[in-house]
Amino acid sequence: MPLRVSFNLGDDDLRHFEEVAQQTQAIARERSPEEIIDAARRVLETGEGVHVAAFVRERFVRLRSMINLVTDAEWQPRTEDRQRVINALACFSAPAANSSASGVGLLDQGIMVELVSRDLEHDLEAYQAFCKFRDSLAKRRRASANQDAQREEWLAEKRTELQTRARERRQRDLDRAGSSVRKLFSLFGL
Repeated sequence: MPLRVSFNLGDDDLRHFEEVAQQTQAIARERSPEEIIDAARRVLETGEGVHVAAFVRERFVRLRSMINLVTDAEWQPRTEDRQRVINALACFSAPAANSSASGVGLLDQGIMVELVSRDLEHDLEAYQAFCKFRDSLAKRRRASANQDAQREEWLAEKRTELQTRARERRQRDLDRAGSSVRKLFSLFGL
């Protein structure tokens, strides 16, 4: 029988995450995107290598999506969109993030994934839609030079459409929001 557990993040918790945000921005400026992505991959591998609660496992799926979003050569996000995700992944580059293999440490990581993935929601949805579109093209595709050129054209059109929609939705959400959580994650450039 499943048990639902919920909790609220109080002011002290939000201040803690604000401090983490400020620290990760320093990390993002000091390290290359590749180093940040590699550190996030190590956190992901640690989380996938141990038994954790379903809540944490589900969040690590989102972390994998964030990593894939910035490393997928066919997705090609704009520089500022890619940097926003790199800034979010920097949360998993801190030494404490990489040294914690305990279930409790991974729970903290799961909470952080939840927080940053909320602000990347539209980007992640757009990327997932792109992957589905690309997969559907692969299933119905016949190999030929003409098909390859047409595939690239279709992918470019779909990519532009989805990335534009994500930016518009993100801006709409930011215009509507005014909460301390939004202010917190504006530190990430999200």
